[in-house]
Amino acid sequence: MTRVRSALLRAGMLGASLAFAQAAPAAGEIALAHVAPLSGPVTREASEYNAGIRLALKAANAAGGIHGKQLVLRNLDDEYKADTALARFREAAASDALAALMTVGSPAMTRLLAEQFPETQKFPVIGVIPGADPLRTPVNPYVYHVRAGDLEQYRKLAEHATTTGQQRVAVVYANIPFGIAGLNTLESLFRGKSQQIVARVALPMGGKADLPGAVKTLTAAKPDIVYMVIPAQLAGEFLKTYRNGSGGLPAQLATVSYGNAETLCQVAGEEAARGVVIAQVMPNLGNSAIPVVRRFHEDMTKFGEPGTRPSIFHLEAYVTTRIVLEAIRRAGPAPTRPKLVQALDGLKHYDVGGYTVDFSPTRHTGSSFVDISIVGRGCKLML
Repeated sequence: MTRVRSALLRAGMLGASLAFAQAAPAAGEIALAHVAPLSGPVTREASEYNAGIRLALKAANAAGGIHGKQLVLRNLDDEYKADTALARFREAAASDALAALMTVGSPAMTRLLAEQFPETQKFPVIGVIPGADPLRTPVNPYVYHVRAGDLEQYRKLAEHATTTGQQRVAVVYANIPFGIAGLNTLESLFRGKSQQIVARVALPMGGKADLPGAVKTLTAAKPDIVYMVIPAQLAGEFLKTYRNGSGGLPAQLATVSYGNAETLCQVAGEEAARGVVIAQVMPNLGNSAIPVVRRFHEDMTKFGEPGTRPSIFHLEAYVTTRIVLEAIRRAGPAPTRPKLVQALDGLKHYDVGGYTVDFSPTRHTGSSFVDISIVGRGCKLML
């Protein structure tokens, strides 16, 4: 059992959550659900998103809640398995939860959309993490994406390669819908350009990836830049192996926002992470001049779990939850799922403190913000 899973069990975030997810809401409460892989290969990411949600709820509750009601979170572990995710979402939809937040993993969302679950159950799913275009189009009336999509991130990273004169491109991708979609997007963006994709390396999820073999393939291809289209934990493991086994290959490494700097540094080491280019879909975690970032750090100090090192995943979940709380406030003192959907569709140009979202009935991607950062000394992001 991993340390993360053990901590979740101690906090009552696994197992027991399934029992009270079916319970009627207590008087004076508003419930939300987090259906995510709280165990499995992306536990680190899911647990940080969960902590960010809980941080925002604790801060809101300390300020009196919403319309005088306290906010509670129902946690359901989907184990990073599509069938389990569908079962857990059914439990969430049958519970008192107004909506599910921060869904992690393309297998879960692919299955939900294939089953037409959100629209048939009329159950809002908000802050979906996978950003692949097939998960966003056409617009689903009950699915809301806060962050910019993967296409915007890959476009920004491709522009970086063009600007810096990098011609030989390699792609390391997770062999799941998210990774395959990322590979296809990069191939499309570079098609007809001067760049050439010289290597494509698939890594399995949920199994033992042959990282030395992947590095050997890349070394033989001699790329100028290597795109990592893999979750943060696996990206850190790959990065560590790459730095140790590439024989000093000077290729730059780049990743979309799933490969956050904090995890890369923790898993691979700060020296190995230096120089990695990351597409950012949230404000810079180190820039407290941005009001929502400053408020996040203040709330982490007041309500965060002792010893927690803030990450961009914490911030993203915190920001997303605050947006949802604003929609719940607008839904009135007796919020329902239909009222929440109506309120979300009415969040036009809503500024949560330096980060703006714009929703409508026909627009369910709130932000198009993408920036490029490079991991510097001390794991600090440089713009």
